[in-house]
Amino acid sequence: MSTEMLLDALDFDLIADVFVTESISASPAELHGQLCGYLASGVGLPLEDWLTMVAEFCDIEGWKQDASRDAIVELYQSTIALYQNGEYALVPCISDDDAPLSERGTTLSQWAHGFLAGYGLSGHKPNLSDDAKQVLQDFANISAMQADMADLEDNNDNDNDLTELVEYVRLSAMMLYSEHHSPSDNSQSGQVPLFH
Repeated sequence: MSTEMLLDALDFDLIADVFVTESISASPAELHGQLCGYLASGVGLPLEDWLTMVAEFCDIEGWKQDASRDAIVELYQSTIALYQNGEYALVPCISDDDAPLSERGTTLSQWAHGFLAGYGLSGHKPNLSDDAKQVLQDFANISAMQADMADLEDNNDNDNDLTELVEYVRLSAMMLYSEHHSPSDNSQSGQVPLFH
């Protein structure tokens, strides 16, 4: 599957529509952040475990529409493929460039919050490099900026700053994933195959 097709599954509006269809009030960005954080920690996440996590996160018993479940499965599969393909193509599932800066910033904060939650939920706490510790601290700072982001005014300076921040978050998530998935790491105990 092409990188472009994989990225389509990470479209914020697509996941937001699923949440509307399923009457879910949670944040699509935070859900994707949680997935990315969990996977970046070096722990395998089988599909059924992911679907259980989604149900808990979204506070749902089951899916009203099969298409909703399919979209969530595609989000999972595409995120793993983008992490693994070596192209550093993963992007956070946040509001796109057409949305107001305040919305883009808020969803980025939600994504960072989800990433930290997923990273923590994995229970895997290897010896972190100084770079990894810095990334997690930066993500905590971004997560704490939701109120500031909601007040972000649309102007070129803010747009440029936010674009740089999104790129930093994107590359940092990939860096953490790479750090915990180095070839010498293949023998870690508890590593579960990602696809069945």
